[in-house]
Amino acid sequence: MEIVLISDGPLPVDSPARKLPFFFAARLVDMITLSPQTVADAKIAVVELQNATEPGLKVLKAIWEDLASVPVICLVDRKSRRESIQAAALGNAHLCDRDMPLVLLLKRINSLVNEDLCAALPENAPAQTVEAYRKSNAFLQSLCLSTVEDSPIQIKLLNDSAEELLTALSLNGLSTWLEAVHTHHSGTYSHSLMVAGVAGMFALHLGWTEEECKEVIAGGLVHDIGKMRIPLSILDKPDALTGEERKLIYKHPVFGRDILKPRMEVSVGIKKIAIQHHEYMDGSGYPLGLDGSRISPPVRLMTISDIFSALTEIRAYKDGAPARVAIDIMRKMGPKLDQEMLSSFQDMVLKRDLGDVKRQSIHASGGAAA
Repeated sequence: MEIVLISDGPLPVDSPARKLPFFFAARLVDMITLSPQTVADAKIAVVELQNATEPGLKVLKAIWEDLASVPVICLVDRKSRRESIQAAALGNAHLCDRDMPLVLLLKRINSLVNEDLCAALPENAPAQTVEAYRKSNAFLQSLCLSTVEDSPIQIKLLNDSAEELLTALSLNGLSTWLEAVHTHHSGTYSHSLMVAGVAGMFALHLGWTEEECKEVIAGGLVHDIGKMRIPLSILDKPDALTGEERKLIYKHPVFGRDILKPRMEVSVGIKKIAIQHHEYMDGSGYPLGLDGSRISPPVRLMTISDIFSALTEIRAYKDGAPARVAIDIMRKMGPKLDQEMLSSFQDMVLKRDLGDVKRQSIHASGGAAA
């Protein structure tokens, strides 16, 4: 879902619209440059009326008929008579107070576009998989909100999601989960969902305890929390990333450390997964350059699951590698990965016929998955 953010000049510092690109693919259009072309393909428009000038409002009114073909939210200060008059003059629009809690603004946006992620799931998706998918997506959105708002992470929802997903994997297998995940429109969200499922099934394959399996699933959902500080417009960018954008994405484990360090509600094991999942056994990884003696088995498992997911995912800018090719690429990484664990992973993937995972239903666009 793409949102068009409209402002007369740069978005004001106190505008909640500045936070929306962390939740949705969004693009900013200067009010004075509005045209039917600049708002094309938007699912919803959010108009920031703070600091709007007469020339900007004149252009906005001129294309209002084109813009109003989708839901339009106007952000106003309800105590400002000027902004209220400006909004009323535009016509049919949904008014939202600029000071309303961000979570309520997000709910308003989702209600207006009637976005139900489960509606895109395969018709034969088992009930347990559907419920796990619903809860996991709800947690990921709450995680983004917690990061942006600097509020506590919803640990109960995380634990419930991990438990639901473990049950779904046990009953329905990994392929069923991946078929559901591949319907997600966001490459960034689908990556976390895929990693959580792959990691959970791998832990089951290794014979880990139920609690250990649930922790790695939770770790998979949280592992890219640092990306919550990077606009989704960059993470799900359909084109090649610029050098600066790539550098920003490489910082996500550091952002993850900064986000999680003060949060006592998150276990040490999950924190290590989020911070260390790009570390390699030979010490060549980042951000700390740890060697294998300092990398725990759950982190090693997560690194393998993360790389496999990134290699096999289809994105707008690349085809997904077949599972056998992905395993071969990982084998060639040699001392970077735990090769004994990778052998077990290969057995799980290839002997359980996951090498031919159905990917024809993938809708996810863009994405910087690694």
